[in-house]
Amino acid sequence: MKASNSLTIHMVVKNEDRFIWYAISSVLPYAKEILVTDTGSSDNTVKLIKSFKTAKVIFEQKTISHPSEIGAIRNKQIEKTETDWFWIVDGDEIYPETLCKEILHIIIKSGETLKGIVVRRFDLLGDIYHYQDENVGSYSLFGQSGHLVLRLFNKKNIPQITVKGIYPYEGYYDDKEKPIIDHTKEKFAVTHGKLFHAMYLERSSKGKALFDTFHRNKFKIETGYRIDKSQIPKVFQRHPAYIADVASGRSRAYQITAAFITPIKRIKRKLWNSLL
Repeated sequence: MKASNSLTIHMVVKNEDRFIWYAISSVLPYAKEILVTDTGSSDNTVKLIKSFKTAKVIFEQKTISHPSEIGAIRNKQIEKTETDWFWIVDGDEIYPETLCKEILHIIIKSGETLKGIVVRRFDLLGDIYHYQDENVGSYSLFGQSGHLVLRLFNKKNIPQITVKGIYPYEGYYDDKEKPIIDHTKEKFAVTHGKLFHAMYLERSSKGKALFDTFHRNKFKIETGYRIDKSQIPKVFQRHPAYIADVASGRSRAYQITAAFITPIKRIKRKLWNSLL
């Protein structure tokens, strides 16, 4: 059996029309189904999701009024999932082909015994070619640290897995209400490749700060570090004319501002770390 036949992708999105097409396109070949729920977009997100003319993409719309309702949507997606594995993909997450193939290889090789897969990521700054220092906002998961996130789960090895908590602080739990992130590290794989996370970029044609979208006020100006061109997902260069072109570099204004702000931020971080 192909690993892609054992994978269902879960997406819950709102106002992501600059990246949603890239996000879906990057993972579409590697899954049996993609369950997508839009929670009330007012930009072109819905139109772009519907542009995928494939039975793989199963789309529904559900307007919500409180972040607590997102957990219920994710639990419903788990109930609908018939495959052993499900894969969380956000509307601002784009996967390189090499990373998708790495994930499938892990499932083929060790999927029967694993409970989940942690994915490393580039937190993009200013454009798709630069990323945030991993020491900033670093996470620790299963003995690893950096910018990483638990993105794939094996339902067969986690009885009655469920989502609890209020977005963006929700978590996945087992039948004994133990957080999955507290399980033993031996049951989890960590990828070498990294997804491209556009959290700090402009994700909607409506602008950066969307007050009708939960937690959509994050935007950073900082120099960051250059990503090797060989790692850039090819999907950014292969898109229809009606899709937003996100492959342009930083503006001159961004570069000047970042050059001024970055040294100040680094000094502040050093002072803060010295006090810890």
